[in-house]
Amino acid sequence: MAPNKLRPGVESAVELWKSSDTAKWEELYCSYEDSREITQRLLKNSQVKLSKHSFIEDDKWKEENLPKHISSKKSITLSQLERLMVWKMRRGQFRPTLMGLIRRNNPSCVEKTTCQAIALVEKSVENIPEAFKVIEGLYGVGPATASLILSVVLPDHVPFMSDEAMDASIGLPRSYTSSRYAQYQKALSAKAEELGVKWNVQLVEKVLYTAAILRRNEV
Repeated sequence: MAPNKLRPGVESAVELWKSSDTAKWEELYCSYEDSREITQRLLKNSQVKLSKHSFIEDDKWKEENLPKHISSKKSITLSQLERLMVWKMRRGQFRPTLMGLIRRNNPSCVEKTTCQAIALVEKSVENIPEAFKVIEGLYGVGPATASLILSVVLPDHVPFMSDEAMDASIGLPRSYTSSRYAQYQKALSAKAEELGVKWNVQLVEKVLYTAAILRRNEV
C-alpha cells in the first residue's frame, strides 16, 4: 500500500479518531474478536502458509502467553521473534523478505538484545527511544517490529505501529521512522488520556484497527 494512500477501511478509523464518545470506542473494543476472525478470513494464501498456527491462535498467544514469558525470562527467543513477525505480516503488510532477515539472527543474540531493551524500558519509560535503537540492531527489525516487541512489555506506553492506527491518528504520508513513531505514540497517549482511566495506547491501537477491518469487510 502506497504511503500516500489510506489503508482500506481506515476512513472509519479516522472518523472514530475524531470522536471522544467513549461508548463508541467501547462498542468497537467489544468487536475486537470479530476483527480477528475477519483478519483470518481475509488472509492471502501466502500469509496463511507462513505458519501452522492461525492468526487467531497467534494473537491469543501474543496477548496471553508471551507477556507471561517476558515477565519471567525478561527476554524473548528467536522462535518467539519469528512468531511475532508472522503475526505482523498477517495483521498488516506481507513482506516475505523480512522473515528471511529475522532468521539470520543468532538465537543468543536475540535473547541478549531483547533482555537489554526490556531492562531499559522497565527501568524508565523515558528509555523507550534507546530501547528501540537496541532492538533495531537485530536483523529484520525496524521501528514497527520494535514497537511490536515492546508493546508486549509496556502496553500502557508503547503502541504497536500499525498502518491503520497511524493513518487514523497522525495521517499521511506513512513512514516507519523513529521520529514518526514518537509523533504516533504521543497522539495515542493523548487519546487514551482523553478516553479515561480504563484506556491505554494498546487499546486505542486495537480499536482503531478494529474500526478499519470491520469497514474493510463491508466493502
